[in-house]
Amino acid sequence: MTTHKPDPAQRPNVVAWAYRCWLVSGALLVILGIVYVVLGVVLSGPTLIPVGIGVVVAIVGGAYGFLGTNAYAGDIRWRSSLAALTLVAVIMLLVLSFLAPILAFALIAGIIGLFGSLLAYRPQGDAWFTGKDPATANESRPGKNSGRTAKANVKKADVKKGDTKQADANKRGRSRS
Repeated sequence: MTTHKPDPAQRPNVVAWAYRCWLVSGALLVILGIVYVVLGVVLSGPTLIPVGIGVVVAIVGGAYGFLGTNAYAGDIRWRSSLAALTLVAVIMLLVLSFLAPILAFALIAGIIGLFGSLLAYRPQGDAWFTGKDPATANESRPGKNSGRTAKANVKKADVKKGDTKQADANKRGRSRS
């Protein structure tokens, strides 16, 4: 299997912005994770759950930075792994923020990372990671309409109907005017 190595000099702006979003999100999650650990230790209530959640949030933030740096280098596998991690982290933080409203800040930081993953999958970023032309990428995907619009598909179907009527008329010896 041939591995495509993207040229860093040709890196599109959406990939650079995705990387920035991943780093900002990762840094915010690490900071918020440390804050949650400190709050869990300082507060007199149950400390195991806030400390554990803080540690997990900090680890996820560190993983954003590590995976984002590798994805920024052009490896498509790291981009895919980071996209999955950002989605799972946002879903986890969404559920946890209903239980502990202070985690809404971590949810906002996670959404910034998810936005970075969405940017990395924009056509320009996807073309840079995969080495495929954005215009021809749609043709190779099953279930897509090969770049044609719905109106063009309808027009093409109408032309086929017209050709069929003309062929039937020719078989019967009549021509349509």
